[in-house]
Amino acid sequence: MATHIVESHRGQGWQALSIVITYDRREVVPSYAVFEWAPEGRWTDAADGDPVSWQGYRLHQAVVRDKLTQPDKCQVPTEQAYVLNAEFNQATEDDVDVSEEAVLANIADQHSISAARVEELVLAVEDWKMC
Repeated sequence: MATHIVESHRGQGWQALSIVITYDRREVVPSYAVFEWAPEGRWTDAADGDPVSWQGYRLHQAVVRDKLTQPDKCQVPTEQAYVLNAEFNQATEDDVDVSEEAVLANIADQHSISAARVEELVLAVEDWKMC
């Protein structure tokens, strides 16, 4: 797949390419892998590369997560977990002084589940993102 992406951009003047493979658009970090197409495979050398010929370029595997290499180690969150995680993040990002426990309790009340279960689901999404 990465080579197909590289070939589809060949000759269009790109100094380098970063190919990010994600599980879900709600995740802001690369969830599976990042590949870099750059001179000698180093993104830092992109400004020195030849964007026409791409001579000396190679594909470098910059990040590969366990969920790609060892999928049995990682649990995919439920849709409910994503919803609660989004609610938690929104409530805590708007007010840095807010108590996380209070936010969890509020979300629990809104969804008629325990605060412990809300915390478990919120953390399931965070664990998945980093796995």
